[in-house]
Amino acid sequence: MYNLRTHYPALQDYTYLNTAAHGLISTVVVDYKASLNHELLHHPAYFAERRTPFMNEVRNSLSSYLDSHYHLTALVSNFSLAFNALLEGIPATKKFLLVKGDYPSVNWPVEARKFQCCYADLNASLEENIWQACEQHQPDFLALSIVQYISGIRISLKFLKDLKVQFPDLIIIADGTQYIGVEEFRFRESGIDILAASCYKWLDAGDGNAFITFKEDVVERIKPKFTGFNSVQDFKNDRGSFMGHFEPGHQDMMAFGGLQKAVEFCDEYGMQHIEKQIKILTDAAMDAFTQRNLLKPEVTARDRHSSIFNISGDEVLMERLSDQNIIVSQRGDGLRVSFSYYNSMDDLHRLLDVIDSH
Repeated sequence: MYNLRTHYPALQDYTYLNTAAHGLISTVVVDYKASLNHELLHHPAYFAERRTPFMNEVRNSLSSYLDSHYHLTALVSNFSLAFNALLEGIPATKKFLLVKGDYPSVNWPVEARKFQCCYADLNASLEENIWQACEQHQPDFLALSIVQYISGIRISLKFLKDLKVQFPDLIIIADGTQYIGVEEFRFRESGIDILAASCYKWLDAGDGNAFITFKEDVVERIKPKFTGFNSVQDFKNDRGSFMGHFEPGHQDMMAFGGLQKAVEFCDEYGMQHIEKQIKILTDAAMDAFTQRNLLKPEVTARDRHSSIFNISGDEVLMERLSDQNIIVSQRGDGLRVSFSYYNSMDDLHRLLDVIDSH
């Protein structure tokens, strides 16, 4: 079992409650990326020849972690590029259902392309709002974040499965950036048709790596346009040209090596331990914040919440927290606090001590 305090040196100096903004990077990932740079420095020919099998190894590790199809999983530099590439392959006549106030990188690219859009309100009845919007507007696509980046409201994954049963022609596109890495997830068993995520947050993989993965039955409904030399290399036989359009050019081996090592770190530490620790902290934080009236009614009224909270607080409280080396973010009209598996109950108590003395 890893000693997390050893592998995340920042935890020695800070109470880091800001994974929703950027996950910490472990010494395991840093050391591995350094070894790859050393290899490039001293053995460039071998390094260049190894690129394709190396990226295939990363893809294999990631698809196993996600329970996604290897041949339908693309390695991309960030969520936004993957999502924009996806949208370029969707006819402009299609209708999208979006969530009001969702992450700008989800809503803005859809709206900018002038797709016909309808919206579901973001409140305690999010699932009901989406269901009613589907019945009323009959959208072709639903695009949303699994976890909302400001409030931390999390869509029910069971609901998405039920929604898919009721509306089988609806294509569900999910941004998993604030979710993947929090708990065990099986893409092929989910109601999600297309999943994309940047991996620098809850997977703690560092910057420059992300993925997009597809269910087999939606591929024919997408006509991607992005292309490049890499779009036709090594895809002709085992993965097809479709996925090549999402990997049109050069990929950073250091960035994706970090992703592979981060996935291995999660596997070795154990997703069951990660999920358990996050749930313990989430439940305790929900109780503590609710008792202090720090959360909005749309959050406290829901049965289950994510590990992201937006608590009542102003710049004065933000400064007091910063003075105590407690790292959070100002988001919306409050302070966003997020708990990862490398956090502890002591971290929550330090936060509450400052809040209670405010």
